[in-house]
Parts: sequence; C-alpha cells; structure tokens
Amino acid sequence: TLEPFLDPSKPATYEVSVLGAAALTRAGAPRRAVEILERATASFGVNAVLMNGLGEAYEALGKTKEALAAYERSLTLSPDQPRVKARIEALKKKAPGD
Repeated sequence: TLEPFLDPSKPATYEVSVLGAAALTRAGAPRRAVEILERATASFGVNAVLMNGLGEAYEALGKTKEALAAYERSLTLSPDQPRVKARIEALKKKAPGD
C-alpha cells in the first residue's frame, strides 16, 4: 500500500508525490491522485510533470474540461510534448462541446 508514503500529515517528497499519484490513478483511485497532485503543486510549484499527472487523473475521473486545462497548462510550460498534444486532440474530439 502507498498510504504510509502519502500520509497528508507528513511532508511528501516530490518524487513520492508524482509516483504515488501515477500509481493511484492506474489503480483506480484518481480522486486521491488529484488530492496528492494538488498538494504537490502547492508545495513544489506548478510544472509540466504535475500538470500531466493531473490531466491523467482528471481524465480517469471523466472530468474532460479539467483534464484539458491541466494538459494545456503543461504545454504552456513545456511545449515539446507530442504525447500531451495527442491527448488534448483526442479529448477535444471525444467531447467537442466541452
């Protein structure tokens, strides 16, 4: 279990936050991943890696608008990300009205 490493009462390292959130998203707990990533952005600042993690977690939650916002923010921080560009295009095609 990841919980001892992701205890909100203890400061997490950047790496534990990123890896833990990715594992939680893949394990079907994206809501918890969002909490961890939001805490990480407050502690470590906004960067492309954290925004991509948020995009993936929001996507897993079915929150297309939030996922797009996170991915687009990631691209403003680091434009050379073909995988993120592809995710944005796929999400826009999936939900063109959002």
